[in-house]
Amino acid sequence: MSAAKPNEVKRKNGNPGKQKLPDLKNVIALPQIKGDAPIHLSDNGKKLWADVREMAPWIATSDSRLLIELCEKMDKKHELQAKMAQSEFVLFTDKGYAYANPLFGMLNTVEGDIIKLLSLLGLTPIDRSKLGVAEVTAKGKLAQLLEQQKKNG
Repeated sequence: MSAAKPNEVKRKNGNPGKQKLPDLKNVIALPQIKGDAPIHLSDNGKKLWADVREMAPWIATSDSRLLIELCEKMDKKHELQAKMAQSEFVLFTDKGYAYANPLFGMLNTVEGDIIKLLSLLGLTPIDRSKLGVAEVTAKGKLAQLLEQQKKNG
């Protein structure tokens, strides 16, 4: 079973399934998120906020809570990584039994949360293509040749 396609993608493809789509007159254009990162974020979180604002123009003000959550999770990830760097991967009980450092599980959980938030905001390659907002393309041979000709005058 394939995932449902966003209305934007259906419109872009000429609505091949001929499903009834909302009238564009009723579609609301949401304002793009603006402003600086929340002050409680660390430098890592603030950098991510700025990067997302610059590279993802589809992120709207109504998405700000998700973006803040993503930045907070990224801050937590860096904090846990720093703690892991100062600790051991395997710890031992007072009786000498080995067990995995709980920081590992915490880090794994935070990384999973980050992936989910990236997806919800359309910041993964698959989600961008589903939204129809961006696409990575390689330059074809013709484009490379034309670019080289321009450089050579």
